[in-house]
Amino acid sequence: MMTVANRRRGAERRMKEVPVDLERRSGLDRRLIVESATAQIHAVLELLTQLADQGALRDDSRRLLDTSMLRLRYALERMEPE
Repeated sequence: MMTVANRRRGAERRMKEVPVDLERRSGLDRRLIVESATAQIHAVLELLTQLADQGALRDDSRRLLDTSMLRLRYALERMEPE
């Protein structure tokens, strides 16, 4: 029987080491990524708000949605620059 432990004891399967170029991002690149993420979160919050306002959800689903939206807003506040 092949177990995880037995499989790990097997022969090395990697062929050879291959050098990898490291890509360094500038501060501007990182800010653009964060801004893009915040824009996406804003868009998601808008869609979720529309869904919540339609009134098509049961009470328990509405509470879950409200909690999710609160967490997204909290994450968004932490991401946005002061």
